[in-house]
Amino acid sequence: MNIPIESFAVYLLGFIGLAATGLVPYRSWLLIIELIKSEGRRRRRRSVLVVAAVISAGALWSDIQIGARVFTCLTEAYCGPGVASGWGYLAMLGVVYLAFEALSYLLRKAARGSGVCLQSRIFR
Repeated sequence: MNIPIESFAVYLLGFIGLAATGLVPYRSWLLIIELIKSEGRRRRRRSVLVVAAVISAGALWSDIQIGARVFTCLTEAYCGPGVASGWGYLAMLGVVYLAFEALSYLLRKAARGSGVCLQSRIFR
């Protein structure tokens, strides 16, 4: 089986997007709960929680929109301009999920106060 790298990337992101349809709401919930219970300064925790809520809402909105497109692909005769339009939609959701996970990792680090500060390392 000889698959070009672009096709492999679309299929890989598509499978991640397929899993993300259920993981985005679950991971959003876990992120919000973890940030509420986190230790640290109150002002920092509150601001990180607001940013996390906005990012979670954006990821959930993307999940709903792309999930509706995939549902339309599965239930109607026309899916899109190409044969693999459904995989393209799922790959977009996979990219959204990976971006959400990367941002949630950074938010967890920021909530703990263990983020990397370049200025303090330079001037030590």
